[in-house]
Amino acid sequence: MSKIRQLAEKQAINEVNSFSLLDTLAQLEQLDKKNDVSRRANTFVRRGFFKHKTNEQVLKLVDTESDIKKSYWNSYHCTNILLQDGDRLTGKYCNNRFCFVCNRIRTAKLIKAYLPVIRDELKQPLFVTLTIPNVPGLSLKKTITEMIKSFQRINFYLRRQKQGIKGIRKIEVTYNERLNNYHPHFHFAVDGDQQANDLVTAWLNRYPEASPDAQDIRPIDAGALIELFKYSAKVTTESDRPAPAEALNIIFTALRRIRTYQPISLSKIMPESEGKEEILTDIVEGLKGKIDVWDFIFDLKNWINADGEILTEKIKRSLLD
Repeated sequence: MSKIRQLAEKQAINEVNSFSLLDTLAQLEQLDKKNDVSRRANTFVRRGFFKHKTNEQVLKLVDTESDIKKSYWNSYHCTNILLQDGDRLTGKYCNNRFCFVCNRIRTAKLIKAYLPVIRDELKQPLFVTLTIPNVPGLSLKKTITEMIKSFQRINFYLRRQKQGIKGIRKIEVTYNERLNNYHPHFHFAVDGDQQANDLVTAWLNRYPEASPDAQDIRPIDAGALIELFKYSAKVTTESDRPAPAEALNIIFTALRRIRTYQPISLSKIMPESEGKEEILTDIVEGLKGKIDVWDFIFDLKNWINADGEILTEKIKRSLLD
């Protein structure tokens, strides 16, 4: 393995570990007790921050004219209550794309699952971006569907001619506030220059109105890996301001029931679980207490129990005793 790939893998693993989300994504390095306590408590500090951020966004989304309000409310209630049984904290997770908590978990899981596959099965992993001109909101759902079909036809054609694409496909949508339109595009991890160039050439043949300069091929590094598996909808605009709730609702509605991640000729297949609620448990080794109930308080960005204890402070005290 080249030094560049080794460095990229190490960086990507560090990115995965930085999420510190679930016991199934345990840290790979042993830390001293003080840092370990801080890490475990900060897991829930971060989760509380992203839970607060989710609720803030969802309360705007439910005020839009939307067909998926029920899903928005499910995200509002995601991990509202954590049940403690000894050192186990269990909550219900919504698995929606507009939930920051669940998206962070999904990103970490995807990287953890596909990092070794990319390393082992792609000899020369490259990051490819395919774009088309922006489209109005009313056309977004149809455009996304057509883009997916176009790629399927391209891959079928390439397989008949020489070799098809091997890697991972992901679709992403961003909002342009200046033009009030939407930019659906693909990100790929593919194997080698031939596949990357064939893919871009075939895409431009199918979409002659697309700018050749807007298509991109570059080596996969840790940043590209995060880009591949991060959110399917960017919730900020090009100026880094929060995207309007109406625009986000159009994106989330257009992506509903769309498989945003698609492995292509890879041995690892990790299905998406959009909207399928899960009961997940964090094991916080050393957390003291028997049965308790922790309720999320929006203004605190944290969970408290009936005695008014704050969850992250309880974790710190338990682990330092």
